[in-house]
Amino acid sequence: MPQLTGSRPQLLTTKEAADLLRVSQRTITQWIAEDRIPYVRLPAAGERPTFRIPLAGLLRTLTGNFDLASELADLDQRTAAAKLTEEQVMDIFKD
Repeated sequence: MPQLTGSRPQLLTTKEAADLLRVSQRTITQWIAEDRIPYVRLPAAGERPTFRIPLAGLLRTLTGNFDLASELADLDQRTAAAKLTEEQVMDIFKD
């Protein structure tokens, strides 16, 4: 999962967004079709459209009483302090 912090916008694939929110990729593409979440459409590379979802924008669309953006930022800090690679972090969270 790309880090939340950094000098450039973090763009997620539909799979990464689905994994982050623990929903299906189909749910993410449905939300895109309904303009419920922000997205960027990439130039056509085949028959299916390809999208990227800005992480910060996706987090802003979430409601509730839990601040997922802060939780992810804290995880980024702890990961950096422990000098873990992104692959090592992903191995921890594999189903």
